[in-house]
Amino acid sequence: MALIYLLCVNIINTMDKCKPVNLISTHIIFTYLLQVQEVLKPFKVATEALSTDKYPSASAVLPLKHVLLAQLNKRTPGEPEPPALSEMKTKIITDLEKRYSEGKDAFMLLNKASYLDPRFHRLIHLKEEQRQQVQVAILEEMKQVNVAGSEAAARQPHDQQPAEKTALAAMGCTDSPDQDINLLLQREMSMYEQESPIPAQQNPLMWWKTLGSGRYSHVAQMAKKYLSIPGSSVRSERVFSSAGNIVNKKRSALAPSNVDCLVFLANNL
Repeated sequence: MALIYLLCVNIINTMDKCKPVNLISTHIIFTYLLQVQEVLKPFKVATEALSTDKYPSASAVLPLKHVLLAQLNKRTPGEPEPPALSEMKTKIITDLEKRYSEGKDAFMLLNKASYLDPRFHRLIHLKEEQRQQVQVAILEEMKQVNVAGSEAAARQPHDQQPAEKTALAAMGCTDSPDQDINLLLQREMSMYEQESPIPAQQNPLMWWKTLGSGRYSHVAQMAKKYLSIPGSSVRSERVFSSAGNIVNKKRSALAPSNVDCLVFLANNL
């Protein structure tokens, strides 16, 4: 889409400079291209956001899709659209709705990533029922992580003898540890959901490192898992490209360890 947008810009600039042969047909084409350019402009911005940002996490994929669909469905009152432009919008909307739809396996994964991103954690791109499903899925996964951590700790040798149960505990009159941790996780998630979204240009990973991990330690464990998923393959492809520029015919004797160092420096300096 971004390439088509740039092509339209080039055509418009060329037509603007050239002397028209047929003023009427040229004006119609020029107007139509301007409208196409306006339709495709959000796709250029979305492409740049997922390919040039320092932290293009998968958490931005579905919110960006929501924004793109909203832009395509927007109509200017009193200005009828050309049939060709309406048809183009319809085809783009149909294609977008098929991508990462609710029936796809990636739908829940991407929504979990969006929930754990403090920029999109309110999930305004979802319906209320879908939001609750994502929240329940996150809660259940946190419970499983906590149980796995407790079992690992229990398998480790302990010097101290376990404390004897009191009479009330033996009769089941006190809350179980499972109930306590469930309430703790639900309370932590509720407090996290009440956080104000951070600006879109702010780094969500830095927010978790400086603020979020101290306030919501259990949710932070999930954030480490899901926010590490890249939103596109652009950055990894750039690494391969830089490796191809470094290892050439004149430098084919480079040791693998030196290649790793040079590629790292080329992509991080």
